[in-house]
Amino acid sequence: MTKNSAQSGLRFRRLACRVTDDGLRSAGEHARLDAQLLRGGPALRFARYPVSARPGAHELATIAVRGDYCEEQGIEVVPRLTGGGALYLDPAQLCWSLVLPTGHSGPARLADILALHGEAMVAALDRLDVAAKFVFPNDVEAGGRKLGSGFAARHGDRVLLQGSLLVATPDAETMLKVLRVPTEKLSHEGVLSARERLSSVSAMLGYPPRLAQILEALKHSLAEAFQLDLDPAAEAAPVGPDLVRTAPAATTHTRSSTGLSPDAMKAFVKTAGGAIYLELEVDSAGSVNRALFSGTVQFSPSDLLIRLADGLRGKRLDDCAAALRAGLEAVADVDLLGFGADDIEHLLDLAVARRSQAARFGMNREQSNTLIVHSPGGEAAEDILRQATVMLVPYCAKLADCKFRFRDGCSECGKCEVGDAYAMARERGLRVVSITNFEHLQETLTEMRSDEVPAYVGMCCQSFYLKRHYAFQEAGIPAVLTDISGATCYELREEDLAYKGRFRAQAHLKLDVVEKVMHFVPPLPKTREATDSED
Repeated sequence: MTKNSAQSGLRFRRLACRVTDDGLRSAGEHARLDAQLLRGGPALRFARYPVSARPGAHELATIAVRGDYCEEQGIEVVPRLTGGGALYLDPAQLCWSLVLPTGHSGPARLADILALHGEAMVAALDRLDVAAKFVFPNDVEAGGRKLGSGFAARHGDRVLLQGSLLVATPDAETMLKVLRVPTEKLSHEGVLSARERLSSVSAMLGYPPRLAQILEALKHSLAEAFQLDLDPAAEAAPVGPDLVRTAPAATTHTRSSTGLSPDAMKAFVKTAGGAIYLELEVDSAGSVNRALFSGTVQFSPSDLLIRLADGLRGKRLDDCAAALRAGLEAVADVDLLGFGADDIEHLLDLAVARRSQAARFGMNREQSNTLIVHSPGGEAAEDILRQATVMLVPYCAKLADCKFRFRDGCSECGKCEVGDAYAMARERGLRVVSITNFEHLQETLTEMRSDEVPAYVGMCCQSFYLKRHYAFQEAGIPAVLTDISGATCYELREEDLAYKGRFRAQAHLKLDVVEKVMHFVPPLPKTREATDSED
């Protein structure tokens, strides 16, 4: 059995809590019921969904989900009231919302509350004879596979906890069509496909359990963890045995924020708590007209990013760092889960640098926004490029029928952009490596670190960088990466094939951006013989 609230170090007073089961309803209806829940007393509410997408409270829907597909299929996209990443939901999952007064948990941090919530899920699964464990910051896994998640937020004098449990294995194909960047966690041992990364209570038991049995286990475990006296008079009528049944088709597609104008300066950072994004609209004088923070992170107070964005408005770019620090200091009881103020400050530095990068590299705003500057020590893009000695090229940008498609190397035949990249690297004396799969990337970065490579240039899509960020971070080598376009494995939902080095569609290098970046990599020094012959 897992640890209870006393063992976790948290202390609660006994509290009466209403329990309801609102069954299978649309995402919009459940969102309204959650909002109502926040206006009442302590309550635990269970829910099931038709196929839906629920982005985190601080995410942009355009980043989180494939809006066109959802609109075509009548799939609702409704933001949650808690942070974190987007959830794909369907009738094969059991969800719940738990509202408690803020004082119930005292000064507990979000990390502590989510850990206790996760341990309660583990205890519930233990009651069902499923061995599971909590994985920071908010997942529950069994046998290395994800079974459920939890999210938390503070809204005024209320704490809202939301959870989901996979009772039957979801339709992975539909999930990957709904979510733009699949949000399942990736282990250091290897990136597994979505089908391999997810499990379910039914799969772990070898048979489909009764929903009533799961509800009872969750109710008792949550009550035990948070010291709740469940009010049986408020409970809904017993549910039937079947969890998965035909769900009514959703008829509404709700759009959330889509970001600022295309001309905004954009940047992102990946943290242990999730990705954080920033967009800045700047006038011709260099002052911020509008700012927008977003991300898959969880924090308190829930309007922190809005306050920070408001504090940047009207500030000159040179004054934004001081304004951001002042904004962070002005907010009492800031609680950041898996990231810190230094990550937010680094994000601002990356966004502000877009202006000078565009001017210095001769790029337009769209081009400068595609640069991924990996700077473990806060290095500027130009300084990284001056020290670069290696170029990493993705195999997926080679022709599908090229003999070097799944091999390191290039004949520079002129039929694709990879040959041009090789030529630019050769002119500057850079060693070039075609990355053929994820293990090859890890091996190459490890070798580069052993060789004390000072910096490198490369090409990869933003989705790849976000999901494989830990590999770049562990190497600790500064890099300037340029985005790729076209048929990437993420857009075609074939990242499992890409991981194994078997992805066959062709992506494209943004050669115009690569050329501008490579202009700042010093060329090979002339040899004495070459100098003498010129004389």
